Amino acid sequence: MSRGRIILSAVVVLLGAVALFVVSNIDAPGGSADARKLLTGVESRLRAAGSARVGFTAEIRPQVSGPKATFAGTSLIRFGETDEWDTTFSGIVADGQAPVEGRAIRAGRQTYLTSPSLTADDGRAWFAATTPAFWGNTMANPNLGLADLTVWTGFLARTPGQLALNAATEELPDVEDAEHEFRVRCTPTQDPHCPPPFGTDLDALFDEAGFPVYQAWIDGDGLIRKLEVSFSVINSGTRAADPLRPQGEYQAHLTFTLDDFGTPVTVTAPPADQVTQSRLVRRRE
Repeated sequence: MSRGRIILSAVVVLLGAVALFVVSNIDAPGGSADARKLLTGVESRLRAAGSARVGFTAEIRPQVSGPKATFAGTSLIRFGETDEWDTTFSGIVADGQAPVEGRAIRAGRQTYLTSPSLTADDGRAWFAATTPAFWGNTMANPNLGLADLTVWTGFLARTPGQLALNAATEELPDVEDAEHEFRVRCTPTQDPHCPPPFGTDLDALFDEAGFPVYQAWIDGDGLIRKLEVSFSVINSGTRAADPLRPQGEYQAHLTFTLDDFGTPVTVTAPPADQVTQSRLVRRRE
């Protein structure tokens, strides 16, 4: 065989090997296409599981000065076309004040809250999420959605194909039973679904969002076991001046851990006669 034919044969074999590697990496279990489906299928698999217990911590603080807050607690979530939950806040801390306990129930499309540290003029314990309530400061507000897992899994599910394809990593700290790791940096040029809007009260307070980073740990059944979200929000001053809106840039970091998938969760709205008709809910003196 001539030298030219030997070289040509070697090139053909090499190209064939590369093609085989690419095809197998995309189509085989654990390949790139499967990794993309794992990430973007997070919401649908939670709905298939039916429910989960979700532990959470969340923090939001100013870059320079302004109100800050932390949240901690547990949610029992029933996933569906309309997600429902029963959330217990073990601590909502505003600017270093004493922790406030609370509870939030999402039944159907209505959300109700209660706290032993808050009171309404008519003495009723529960209030609708649309009722203004003072939890300690502007940031210590459950309606911001910082402790609501379903706000953030929605962004993961809408991650564009190529961005999801490149998100798989092995660089994150290990999480037990979660063999798949992802890091997604949401950039508007690649992902039109980057916030804002968030779909929460964050939209009323801030105009812009820095590039959110989502870190997700997913198990062999495709169920998300841990989610961390970091992002910044900015009041750029482009809207009319409002003294209730925080000024400048704020940093947020959220952590969610999931277990007890499929355990029955019962969510019941509070009786109507226990929901306040007052226009404002205040923190007790």
